[in-house]
Amino acid sequence: MSRETVGKIARVVENSPADKAGIGAGDELLSVDGRPVRDVLDFRFLTADESARLRVRRNGVVRSIVVRRDDDSGIGIEFEEELFDGVRTCRNDCVFCFLRQMPKGLRKSLYVRDDDFRLSFAHGNYISLTNVSDADMDRIRSQRLSPLYVSVHATEPDLRARMFRNPEAGGIMDRLRDLAAARITVHAQIVLCPGINDGEHLERTVSDLASLHPWVASIAVVPVGLTKHRKGLCAIKPVDVETAREVVSWCARRRREFRKSLGTRLVFASDEFYLLAGKRFPSSDAYEGFPQLEDGVGVSRVFLDELRGLKRNAGTRRLRAGRYALVTGALAGPMVQSLADLLNQHEGATARACIIKNKFLGESVTVAGLLAGRDIAGAARECDSDEELLIPSVALNERGFLDDMTVSDIESATGRRVMVVPPSPRAVLRILAERGRGQ
Repeated sequence: MSRETVGKIARVVENSPADKAGIGAGDELLSVDGRPVRDVLDFRFLTADESARLRVRRNGVVRSIVVRRDDDSGIGIEFEEELFDGVRTCRNDCVFCFLRQMPKGLRKSLYVRDDDFRLSFAHGNYISLTNVSDADMDRIRSQRLSPLYVSVHATEPDLRARMFRNPEAGGIMDRLRDLAAARITVHAQIVLCPGINDGEHLERTVSDLASLHPWVASIAVVPVGLTKHRKGLCAIKPVDVETAREVVSWCARRRREFRKSLGTRLVFASDEFYLLAGKRFPSSDAYEGFPQLEDGVGVSRVFLDELRGLKRNAGTRRLRAGRYALVTGALAGPMVQSLADLLNQHEGATARACIIKNKFLGESVTVAGLLAGRDIAGAARECDSDEELLIPSVALNERGFLDDMTVSDIESATGRRVMVVPPSPRAVLRILAERGRGQ
């Protein structure tokens, strides 16, 4: 017998259809129209009609409640968790897995290797498709769960099986063909591991994926991430400057070819390749709507375009007077310094880029999103005492920094004020301007 899935209701919107029907926070959803509900996606799909019969449990008592609505705004129920039956975890043992390179002793959630197609649809998480059953495929088709974000890395069966250390991983093209036949859009990712899936293997992978266009709508090529905590793991070469330049040039050539043959550029190198190679980023138009922005493809172009627009209006806003240290990783240091230079054009504001070396994961990790609180605090102690730290929001999650330090911890440890800001020049200026009006 299958386990009962229960959706615990966290909040009911006031005067919503659910509220008017008598459903409240703390109730447990058991089914909709007699069908089990595994997650929020099921719930939305099953309650899409004008009315639905919800089976709800409150204090052990089960009731059947009909909820009716007269618009498309939903029925007003928010759940404690998105997935009522738990997160599906990864069955693979990838040679490049970043989570297996994390130091010990961190919070348990940092070691959870999710591989759940529902989170791929809802949040753009990358999945391997190695744990997707035929029933799951039926659900993806029927509920139109599109787009999905898929970690491909290699399409040659033997190579992909070796990289994933899973003999079932080799059938990726069959799964992708099934998705294409169902008209499900896929955004593919290739983590480039020098000496493993580059060169002719990369050519083969991208060509195979291109054969499924338009349903494979974009391909991101990103460099393998390596930390200093790789004891006991197989040796992988880091992406060096020469490799980065080769990848940038190769992707540029393939984009030109695909634009002629397919009408799209299709394949995009991540920002890390351009920054490491010292190459100029493509124009905004060349990113074709930035379909893989969350994978670090085009973030720098967006940043630079915002910065250029703000420079045209430099000095027109009054910023909050003060001294600011703009925290960043080594890779984006020059761009962040350009933002600091812009802030310095405003009366009363003095700013500089504060580049943090990642001692927690290793200095080869250079992105701001993987900075630990202890490294920021250590660097801040060496700054001038009156500098306020502006920390990019990408370095934090709901629990704090990677090492569980919080903003308050950094303020206590350094005696400095900390402001968390979006990684956007326009947002930083807006926040400082709003504070300036309050002076």
